[in-house]
Amino acid sequence: MKPSTEVTRVLEETPNRALEFLRGAGLWISIRKILASRGYTDAEHEAGWSLLLNCSNFNRKFDHTEQATEVREAMIELDATDEPLFRRSRASLDRFHPERAAFVFDGLEPSTEMGAVVSMSKFLGRLDALENSPEREATRTADHAALAILESRGLTKAERVRLAGRVAVAMTGNSGEAASPDEIAEEQKRVKDLIALRAWYVEWAEMARAVIKRRDQLVRLGLARRKRSKDLDAPEPPVPALPAVPAPARCSEAHAATRPAADPSPPRARPDRA
Repeated sequence: MKPSTEVTRVLEETPNRALEFLRGAGLWISIRKILASRGYTDAEHEAGWSLLLNCSNFNRKFDHTEQATEVREAMIELDATDEPLFRRSRASLDRFHPERAAFVFDGLEPSTEMGAVVSMSKFLGRLDALENSPEREATRTADHAALAILESRGLTKAERVRLAGRVAVAMTGNSGEAASPDEIAEEQKRVKDLIALRAWYVEWAEMARAVIKRRDQLVRLGLARRKRSKDLDAPEPPVPALPAVPAPARCSEAHAATRPAADPSPPRARPDRA
């Protein structure tokens, strides 16, 4: 059975989350020591990487065929599209529906190459959630109003469907034609790999949240967001007062200032000659 839209969105987000967790656990010894005390061995770390690589088709061999070319073209298009599209959409949602902007763009940034494909998949999945996710039934009216704003700014339903098709091509090489039995089996394997990675990630993410207390360490694992610096909210310091600058002297005054001062003492009497 094909996963629901919400389940698919969660699964598609997992590789990026797992990558951030694995990087944090691999680079920071202090974090690794805490996790190791709860059973996070080298074998567990390697298992996480192996599951992530499986989801990325790391060992898959591509021939330089028409399909491979189409996949590459889709990736290039999404790479060029995500940054301006995210910028425009965020600006409109920030203005009219800031709560929906926070939901759609939580942890979402434009990326490059395959990262752009994953980011676009997340973006479109969250817009689909605004449209019809059962979990957002209580906010449906406001969610649809946010989608209407994006529609008026050019991100129509048809364009969302087209972009979703390009994501599908970039991820699986499926251009919308009837899937062959091999393609169906490959997609089922991909979903199975994502579910396995999700199970690994959820266990260790929850373990980390339970045993790690420092926020900066959780941020490095991708389990918390950085707080905005207080310095950014502080008002700009006032411009310091400059010392008064004396007015420039007039030419005659300036010339007089260069002449030697007169001797104030009275002149001495000259002696009389004999």
